[in-house]
Amino acid sequence: MASENAIIERAEMYLRKLSCGINPLTDEILPEGDSCKQERISKCLAYVASLLQQQLNHDQVAPIVTDKPPRAAKRAPRSLMQELSIDAEALKRYRFFDYPVSISRVVRNINELLPDNMNHLLYADVANFLVQEGILSRQVAEDGKEANLPTPAGETYGFEKGESDLRGHHNIYTQCWQQAQQYILDNIQKCVVIANERFANRKANQDEWEEKPSRKAKQKFRVTVEELGNYPTDDTPVPVSEIARRLNALVTDNMERIYYKVIRDWYVAGGYLELKTSPEGKVAFLPTAKGSLAGLMVESRTGKDGELYDVVMYDIKAQQLYLDHLAEQDTPGENSDESEQA
Repeated sequence: MASENAIIERAEMYLRKLSCGINPLTDEILPEGDSCKQERISKCLAYVASLLQQQLNHDQVAPIVTDKPPRAAKRAPRSLMQELSIDAEALKRYRFFDYPVSISRVVRNINELLPDNMNHLLYADVANFLVQEGILSRQVAEDGKEANLPTPAGETYGFEKGESDLRGHHNIYTQCWQQAQQYILDNIQKCVVIANERFANRKANQDEWEEKPSRKAKQKFRVTVEELGNYPTDDTPVPVSEIARRLNALVTDNMERIYYKVIRDWYVAGGYLELKTSPEGKVAFLPTAKGSLAGLMVESRTGKDGELYDVVMYDIKAQQLYLDHLAEQDTPGENSDESEQA
């Protein structure tokens, strides 16, 4: 019998697709005039879907009403961030999933236990540790792409190869049962060491860079096919800013960072997004019919003033479109003019 969380995940996915004007059972675009394609109903469906997602992430759905509105916590500058430290008391608040989830999902839930002024854990920190321990290994999947997948030893600890088909895109990744989640928590300090070494190297490179009076210009952003293999491939839709953050985490510090607008403009040029004006006069980039079929969707969120606003989310199929574009740029013999357009 499916767990309650699995049912909620399925309901969230159905609502999300309906809010984008897609039949969740057939992945076909709903006909014009369908009630789900009306703007107010579409936003309501997306809003309820976001509430279900918050419940899955163990977030508080409704804020506690107080006399004074809560102040938004300001994230400290990178230079003032504390070294990553995770104690046993914090780990006691980790809530286990009773169904298999991706490593990225486990990392995200661990980071939720940390203060805002502390450096956070990355997927790569945990994945690198698991590879070092022989729990995972770089393997070539059936589609010919490399991925961090469980070894026989990893399978004994509850790590399992997961496969999913999302709108025609076949994805292979590692998922963690509760035993595997516990293994990560039991060895979290080893992951912390890897993360803090990464922070220290970044800071050392930054200090060296700042001390040089005549420093060389950074290399233009470029990611190799090998580096793209470390990109997280979980099924959770993410905003374009998260795609940029994940890509920037793959490259060296002497390289320019990629800005989210560069990625967004690529989807615009490809016909996946277009600039639309709402009846209220608000202008925003929203998915086209082509974009909705490719895995772009709209999620409604509540701002500080209580008003709803839309955020475009990209599922793994939509993210893969841009990753494939970057992989083509790294392939010898590609047209350099086309690369410049990205």
